[in-house]
Amino acid sequence: MKKYFMNPETGLLRAGWRILAFFAIFMAITASGMIGVRTILGSLQKNSVLQWSILAIAATAAVYIARKYLDRKSFPSLGLVWDKYAVLDILSGIVNSALVMTATYFVMLWANLIEFNGFTWWTDDAAADAVFRVAALPVVLAVFYKLSVVAWWEELVFRGYVFQNMIAGIGLKWSIILSSLIFGFGHALNPEASILSSVLIAIITPQLIYAYLKTGQLWLPMGLHLGWNFFQASIFGFAASGQKSPSMISQSPIGPEWLSGGAFGAEGSILVIPFTILSFFLIHYWVRVTRQPGQKLFETLA
Repeated sequence: MKKYFMNPETGLLRAGWRILAFFAIFMAITASGMIGVRTILGSLQKNSVLQWSILAIAATAAVYIARKYLDRKSFPSLGLVWDKYAVLDILSGIVNSALVMTATYFVMLWANLIEFNGFTWWTDDAAADAVFRVAALPVVLAVFYKLSVVAWWEELVFRGYVFQNMIAGIGLKWSIILSSLIFGFGHALNPEASILSSVLIAIITPQLIYAYLKTGQLWLPMGLHLGWNFFQASIFGFAASGQKSPSMISQSPIGPEWLSGGAFGAEGSILVIPFTILSFFLIHYWVRVTRQPGQKLFETLA
């Protein structure tokens, strides 16, 4: 019976059991944190900055515990080595996703799949001649922070602990397929989600896996994740996986949901597929010019 739980070669729990144990630890810490905050404050607003902060802290603590005591490896070995590439990888990921979302927005606008309602500049008023107000800066910073912690903990959990343990258990190919499906259908409970949106997120996910595999670190996937959500929701006014947030531009989907994304956002549109392919090329080029011997671009940037 013991062999079904323990790997005799490593003396560790088998990878599947480690993943299940991790999620149990994660849920326990999350529940404790949220109950504690509700007890102290009297309530905890859904989808608030505080709620996402609790999730990020719980995920970080759970990954640290599982990595140290179940995997018997160091926390940085997941791909969190802060080296000369880290900051530039994060920035590269943000720029990559900014280009992808900019192209998505203007193609949809040109194809009459969305309607431009005006500039809101992260306020409640939409007008074509609206101007930026300094008073909106705290809102922008709060949104950017929230999306940063989302990118941090989701990449740490899914491309970090879960994916890397899956590789140890079932190999790379099946880990890519299964982890993409888990991440995609993990969004099925989001507002306005559909089978199509879940499938599309599963199709989008391998770009994040590719970024990790090409660099061996999580910084590039984190930058991609942050840039994708920030430019999708906070700049171009799409919902981010069904979640609306203050944005610079106000727009409305007017075309068929499978093309416009509908209330779910750009991730509900099949048009994200060709733009995700563009992201793969950008990731490949970035890694080639910064990592390959003889390439001088990184030295110039640094």
